[in-house]
Amino acid sequence: MARLAALAVFFVSLLLIALSFRESWFTLPQGWQVDGAASVVDSPVTGYFKAGFLVAISVWILGCVLVIWKERPTFLKGWKKEQVRKTSHTLFAWSCLWSATTFPLLWWYPQWVIVQDAQTSGDAAWLQQQHDNLTWLGGDVFRAHSERYNEIQLATNMQDPPTFLAAFRTPIDSLTTLGIEELPEAIWWFGLNPSFSQFVGRGWFFAWLGTSAFGMSAFGLLKNVPNKGRRKLLKKAGIALGLSSCVLITSALTPVLNASRNLRTAKEATLEGDYQKSLNSLDKAQDWMPALRFDTSIILQKGRLETLLHHDTTCAHLYQIWRLEKQGHGGRAKELLQNLDQERADLPREWQRELSRAWMRVTIDDFNAGRLSEAHLQFGRLCEIEPTAIQARFHHQLTSLQVGDIAYNRRRQLEIKTLYGPYLRKNKRGVISTSFLILSQGEWNAGNMTAAAEARRQSKGL
Repeated sequence: MARLAALAVFFVSLLLIALSFRESWFTLPQGWQVDGAASVVDSPVTGYFKAGFLVAISVWILGCVLVIWKERPTFLKGWKKEQVRKTSHTLFAWSCLWSATTFPLLWWYPQWVIVQDAQTSGDAAWLQQQHDNLTWLGGDVFRAHSERYNEIQLATNMQDPPTFLAAFRTPIDSLTTLGIEELPEAIWWFGLNPSFSQFVGRGWFFAWLGTSAFGMSAFGLLKNVPNKGRRKLLKKAGIALGLSSCVLITSALTPVLNASRNLRTAKEATLEGDYQKSLNSLDKAQDWMPALRFDTSIILQKGRLETLLHHDTTCAHLYQIWRLEKQGHGGRAKELLQNLDQERADLPREWQRELSRAWMRVTIDDFNAGRLSEAHLQFGRLCEIEPTAIQARFHHQLTSLQVGDIAYNRRRQLEIKTLYGPYLRKNKRGVISTSFLILSQGEWNAGNMTAAAEARRQSKGL
């Protein structure tokens, strides 16, 4: 019975490994298709990891061929049962060692997506932050975003998005003070942050589940091997697993340690007044950990240093916009934003994202100050230039309700529902439900009672 179970797991593991090549390893909403459906893209590094996984499988196949080739003189004399059993045991042992070696290396994938791929990581982090802002950072999504549709009722202000966006906390001091509180930061430096877990695809799970099941089933099929031989194989598998894990940990910590060293150098240079050296060190830190390029704290720090050096750069302008927002000068911040928008197409994605986030904040300030028409137009513009700006779409739907624009109300509701498709979090239902509720109110105001009733029914999840 145990042998049958191991054999079943063996075939299931082969199926999972095959499916890992067919399925996406990362599912990030990126835009819209011609038919209106959300365009979901995989991370660019997935192709390299699938190719590497295929090479590893080829190595396993080659090893199996060599084992059989080694025993070919015996087979030519006749297929003896004992010899076939011995050869099969060798193949199963080799399969177990291959699984123990390959399994840890698959866990390097999250770091390449989150830490080394700045564009994918930045878009995923921003999407996750917008979702968090609509759900728990903004409080009760039903009350915080649905009561201000009538001037008679008590107004509830829209919630500003957080000023800072990052994939993880910068590794500047935590490496020397690691404890229980800092342990999640180390896990995030390996790429296992909420942004990754939110959009990770089934293909990556199939890969490491299939690889681990493959090794365990191969070990289970060695039931007739003496216990001494099984213990010896288990020790070899443990050594292979440990060595492969050491390679993984060393490779994953190398960029973190080097980025940390450069960040500390930048901090010391800033305190000494050597601003150019500090900028150079920040650039080196970003080269080691590219995700630091969209870290708002790093962008603003570079902008501060470039301002002190009298450099007229985009980072310096973003820093000035942040200062103006902080000091309450939204009008002057808008002027700088409009100037930067003229060269938006030529800017890196991380700076384009910061421009959009700054526009989101000043537009929310306009809405909260009662400038409804201006906020409505600007939210619409943000929706056009940022296909995945869920929070802008939610707010534009709310302003569409207030100005009586039922067409945009319907469009934004459909876009919100579609964009939330790849999300894995269950609390997305609260945002989708509230979006249907806003649509229901808009349909009611427009005199479409049947459509209002249907939207109301959808808001309740019926």
